[in-house]
Amino acid sequence: MARKKLSVVRTKKYKKLVRLLAVFAVIVLVAGLIAYGWQKHEEEKYPEGTEKDYSLPNAFIDFARLINDFMTQSDEEEPVEVDEPQKDEEDEEDNIIIVGSSENTSKDESPEVTEEPEIRGGIAPKSENNGYYPFRNTLFVGDYFVVQAENLGYFEYSKFSHASGTGIDMNTIITKKTIKADGESYTVAQYAATMENIEAVYIIFSAESISWMDCPTFVKKYTAFVEEVVAAHPEAHIYVQPIIPINEEKSSKRGYTVTNEKINEINEYILALAEEKSFWVLEIDDIFITENGELSSESTTNGIRLEKEVYEVWADYILTHKAH
Repeated sequence: MARKKLSVVRTKKYKKLVRLLAVFAVIVLVAGLIAYGWQKHEEEKYPEGTEKDYSLPNAFIDFARLINDFMTQSDEEEPVEVDEPQKDEEDEEDNIIIVGSSENTSKDESPEVTEEPEIRGGIAPKSENNGYYPFRNTLFVGDYFVVQAENLGYFEYSKFSHASGTGIDMNTIITKKTIKADGESYTVAQYAATMENIEAVYIIFSAESISWMDCPTFVKKYTAFVEEVVAAHPEAHIYVQPIIPINEEKSSKRGYTVTNEKINEINEYILALAEEKSFWVLEIDDIFITENGELSSESTTNGIRLEKEVYEVWADYILTHKAH
């Protein structure tokens, strides 16, 4: 009995739906006929070539579409609104890029590499022996020690400015024009200033240049000479060689009064000046000096000047201790 009752209810609902569809079809048909008739009527009213008014037919058509949408809206799913994710104000600020601003740099961007300042001064460092040619822009200045180095053919590509002879000491080296070149006369420092493209200057004096002077006097003259040379070549690397101690036994036989005590005192000043001015220091005296702190007997004949064979050892040290 219950099943029969349920079947009757379904039949009634079906008939109701059929009636609604029939009514809808009739409405659509009537609306279409009216719109069609009206359109024909309107076309006859307007002359050929003029714009026609289809507002009423369009209204019927819109009405029919409205009925259709109403009947079918239950079968369509309503669109689901999706909320867009909100950005934090902080995130938006982070994404702002100001063109040309140094503060908005990429995290992957490498930091600026700053060049380390060139180191100058100290003990001349050990280096490879590349021969004399790398010394082509090098200037050797000094007394007889430098004269002998040039005469023996060492550092053939380098330039030389030196003084030697009777009565030559630190005082006359500064004041006397002992060098003649191109019809002109120069002091050692003046002639050194005429050299061009100098990258390094070696300042070398022997005990002969001390002569009669006490330590303060020699230091004053030596400082004046060095300052003049450096002023002429301010960009060059400056190398200073402390005065090599003498062999007192041999030198005293020739009437030489300078002692190693005075030489050591002068060398302390030269080392202090080198540190103050950022000069390179040549530790050349370690090669020739005995445990007693004097020049070895085999290295000298008169107790002051080096033997010719010893210059080869000296030149090898210069070749293998180059900082520039």
